[in-house]
Amino acid sequence: MLINPEILPTGLLVILSLLTLLGLGVALRHAPWAALAAVPSRLHLVLGASLGCTCLWLLSVDLGGSVRVHLLAMTSMTLLLGWCLAVLAGGLALLLQVLLLGEPLLALPAGWVLGVVLPASLSSWLVARLPRQQNLFVYTLGGGFFGGMLSALAVAAATLLTLWLAGEAELARRGLEVWPMLALLLFPEGFINGMLVTAACVFFPGAVKTFDEHLYFGEDDRGGPDR
Repeated sequence: MLINPEILPTGLLVILSLLTLLGLGVALRHAPWAALAAVPSRLHLVLGASLGCTCLWLLSVDLGGSVRVHLLAMTSMTLLLGWCLAVLAGGLALLLQVLLLGEPLLALPAGWVLGVVLPASLSSWLVARLPRQQNLFVYTLGGGFFGGMLSALAVAAATLLTLWLAGEAELARRGLEVWPMLALLLFPEGFINGMLVTAACVFFPGAVKTFDEHLYFGEDDRGGPDR
């Protein structure tokens, strides 16, 4: 999600920039650097996820030169890497997207806060509150599919609010008028995230940061065989 910085007032840009610096500071401070150094393959996973998001985000639609929209996939990246590494990898993907599309660098703060931090935070919050039971579909559907849909809905609402705060009430109103388009984007967003999370949990469960393979694939409470 990219918003043309020319339509944003200076005060709002400053606030978004400060939020960006604060978020980057928190992520850099609490990221598991020791784990990345101990297992180099995890660094490959982070860089690969960032590159994958860059390729996906390049398939964007420019809405009248003011807003550029695309599928996010931030839910699957958050479940795969955890919040800190997800927002850092998402920031790298956003930087590459801006450079490759020739967008101004001032588009980074709004894009990172709305399109990276917000869906990553919501996805992390949601997966932490999933029912703790031995059912893989609770994680893949609840965290992946519905988490992706909820994140996309939250990003759309936050973008409209940002446009309204920027004094672009007419643009926000036009966005509300085409809400059926948002409904068409919610299912693909949920499907992509659900598919990626399911595939990762089945084939590489140890690589998914937020996935408890002992809970979902281990023995049940009655001491039965592994599922």
